[in-house]
Amino acid sequence: MRSYNRFKTDHKVECRIGRKKGAVSLYNLSSGGCMIETGSKLAEQGAQVEIKLSDKVAMPGKIVWRVDRNVGIKFDLPLHQKVVEAFGYSSEEEFDRDDPRDRFGIPLVECSVAAGLIE
Repeated sequence: MRSYNRFKTDHKVECRIGRKKGAVSLYNLSSGGCMIETGSKLAEQGAQVEIKLSDKVAMPGKIVWRVDRNVGIKFDLPLHQKVVEAFGYSSEEEFDRDDPRDRFGIPLVECSVAAGLIE
């Protein structure tokens, strides 16, 4: 069971593994860690990493698992929840107000005349 809520993300961030830096895809983020995609051969379980989330936020941590190109990182110290939420998808995106949908994702459209109705 996880200690922190995990948010889906889709960002490119800078990552340092050992002395090597490179851009990685950040797929999810929580206060305790994250999942990235990298092709680096240095990204092995137990390796020390640093994820640079912004110019002011760099999170040191350790790789705790790897499956193919996907890597799980546990941060050395917890990341503030507000930073996590800023990176994650929100439940109500800006476009949702202009494109309302039902719980199945079907667009809700106003119809002044019902289909098939003969007057």
